[in-house]
Amino acid sequence: MKTLGERIRAIRIRNNMTQTQLAEACGWDSAQARIGNYEKGRREPSLNDLRSLAAALNTTIEELLADDLGSYSQARLLQGDNEFIVINQYSAAGSAGNGHMNDHVEVNAGLAFKLAYLRKRGLSPHCLHVIYVYESSMETTISDGDVVLMDESQAEPMNNKIFVIRQDDGELLIKRFIKSLTGRWIIRSDNEDKRRFPDFELTQDDMAQLTILGRVVWRGGDL
Repeated sequence: MKTLGERIRAIRIRNNMTQTQLAEACGWDSAQARIGNYEKGRREPSLNDLRSLAAALNTTIEELLADDLGSYSQARLLQGDNEFIVINQYSAAGSAGNGHMNDHVEVNAGLAFKLAYLRKRGLSPHCLHVIYVYESSMETTISDGDVVLMDESQAEPMNNKIFVIRQDDGELLIKRFIKSLTGRWIIRSDNEDKRRFPDFELTQDDMAQLTILGRVVWRGGDL
């Protein structure tokens, strides 16, 4: 996966431009060091700088933010004074109960997040997906009808973190991962009614039959 700085450098070279030429095209006088800092990851460009870079490089902000030069982000920048980015909403339902079957996923509308907030959290827009939740096994943390933000770049289990997982039969679940004293992973519902929502300790075979789609990094819902 290329960093933002590596993508800026690659597109600059693709356009046969030096750092000085790119800085001048952006209207930044004596700013070669500024381009160098961006390319080496020492600094992150603001949204306004991204717009200037995209225009100078004859590309789009989406390509600068994309995972690689051949793909485009699932995020869309809102134009205007506020630095917001739209994360696409998917029709796939993540169940916080016993599972929700998903035969297909389609992109619908989206939710807008402030770009500065995502950067502060260390989240890459093109790795994020908005999913609606059904059932109540994760209450009171996540309730029926809530919306969650999933980061697909975080697909390895972590203790006491919440993940969207797909079982071998295609069912989607939203559960908390707990590391047991024996070293095995437990998937746990936050709902205190353990007769309805018991813990499940996973064997190695169980782990092989499920796919972690990503970690839940944000939730929104009614108060």
